Amino acid sequence: MRRRLRPLLRRTAYRAGALSLARRRVRNALTAVMFHRVMDPADPDIALADPVYTVSTPLFAQLLRFFRDHYAVVDLRHVLDAIEGKRALPRHALLITFDDGWADNLRYAAPLLKEQGLPAVIFVAAQAVQEEGIAWWQEEVFAVGRKDGLDKWLRGLPEQFDGADAVGVVTRLALMDEAARSRLLATLPREKYQSRMMMKDAELRELAGFGIDVGLHGYLHVPLTDVADVGDELGRTRAALARMTEGKAVISALGCPHGRYDERVLNAARDVGVKAVFTSDKLLNATDGGMLTRVRPLGRLGMNEQNLAASPYRLDKSSTARWLWARDAL
Repeated sequence: MRRRLRPLLRRTAYRAGALSLARRRVRNALTAVMFHRVMDPADPDIALADPVYTVSTPLFAQLLRFFRDHYAVVDLRHVLDAIEGKRALPRHALLITFDDGWADNLRYAAPLLKEQGLPAVIFVAAQAVQEEGIAWWQEEVFAVGRKDGLDKWLRGLPEQFDGADAVGVVTRLALMDEAARSRLLATLPREKYQSRMMMKDAELRELAGFGIDVGLHGYLHVPLTDVADVGDELGRTRAALARMTEGKAVISALGCPHGRYDERVLNAARDVGVKAVFTSDKLLNATDGGMLTRVRPLGRLGMNEQNLAASPYRLDKSSTARWLWARDAL
């Protein structure tokens, strides 16, 4: 009974304006929201996508309207200016971010963003975009894990994979010699996908026409905490994205792969000229007079359809408000 009452009370509070008190409390903060995939429910590949990291196009469109109603949506360059003390952010500033470089970001998300006149940034995993073939091998490994088939597959792999979770398996494979990795992946159970998962380099160049910037998300897309030479990893990423976007990539902004970072990662990023490091820490980013002058990584809030939908494809505005506003700004 109590569990059924909570959503009703929350919706009543939202309609009555009670949650606006929480919104005012975080007005002097940058909210960065994080998406991965955005897919049309009619897309045949949506059934194979990770539901935790996939938002349907109807819900995404409703979220964009929610953002327009309650925030001043800014672009990445405005955030970088606020870090450098050049230009203050408005109150209730919000940055829309995506991770990885999924092709559906261009196919579905970009037109909806343009329709609403909203900017965004996509942090791109460089190697994934450069790979041939329809499927991204890392997502194929995660897909096996979602079906509880990872342990069975790992029994046929070398001992170095013993005890590793899905991220650990992907990381160890990514750091391998390509030929050795290909031999192991040849035994991986695979689904049949209809469309290419990741954008191609030419498609990255189309993003500018939709008001979408391109930032760094690592070259190999592994936790930077597991990379021996973070500076080299970021240098490879910068060079690849600069080439693929013909110099339009924002090479001074980094979204940490898998959200993982430490002081070594932060120091290496600063050494190669990265000014903004975005994490997956569920934090709002406090501003001072609209500026982000305190040196720190920036938190982001993941937007999960399962937590934000009142029913399939219908946004629960009260849940969304609570998710975004009921937290402190640091």
